[in-house]
Amino acid sequence: MFSQSRLSNLAAVALTTVATLASAAEPSSPAPSAFFLTRSENRNQVHYALRLDETCRPVGARPVQVYWRMLERGASEVEELLGVEQPVYGLEDPQQVEATPEGWRVRVRLRAFPSRPVEITTARVDGKCQVHAWTKLGSSVSRLEHVFVKTSWPFSVDFVRLDGVGPDGQPVHDLIRQ
Repeated sequence: MFSQSRLSNLAAVALTTVATLASAAEPSSPAPSAFFLTRSENRNQVHYALRLDETCRPVGARPVQVYWRMLERGASEVEELLGVEQPVYGLEDPQQVEATPEGWRVRVRLRAFPSRPVEITTARVDGKCQVHAWTKLGSSVSRLEHVFVKTSWPFSVDFVRLDGVGPDGQPVHDLIRQ
C-alpha cells in the first residue's frame, strides 16, 4: 500500500522541516478540520480542513486546506505547508466535489497515501456545519480522526497508525508498518 520511497520521504520531511517552518506564511482563518496528522517528534499537527460558505457548501475547486497547527509555539499559531512538505502532507489533484442528499462530499487523496482515498463530508446539523472525514480502517469505512506517524532516526518511519470511529461507534485503529 505504501511504497518504501513514500515512507522514506515522509520521514525525511518530518525530521527536517521543523527548522524551516518559522519562515512560512500564516494561512488566513483556518477552516474546520476534518482530521489531523501528528508525528512522534513534537506536538505540532497537520490539519486537513474544508473551506465552507455559510450554507456548508465547499468553497472553490480545491476546498480542502492543509495547514500546520504549531502547538510547540502556542495554541493559536498556524502556518501553511512549505513546498518541500507537499509531497508528504499535501493532496493530489483533483479534489472532487459533489452534492449529496445530506450536504456535500469532497474526495481527496493524500500524496503519501494515494491508495487510501478520503471522503470529507459536510452537512448542516442544528444550524452548524458538521465536517467529517471517511476512509477504510480495517475492514470497513470509518470516520477518520487522526493519523499518527512514528518516526525514527535517521529518516525512517516505524509505522503509521490511522485512528477513527467505526460504524458501531467504537474506536478503530489501522496500523501500517513498512
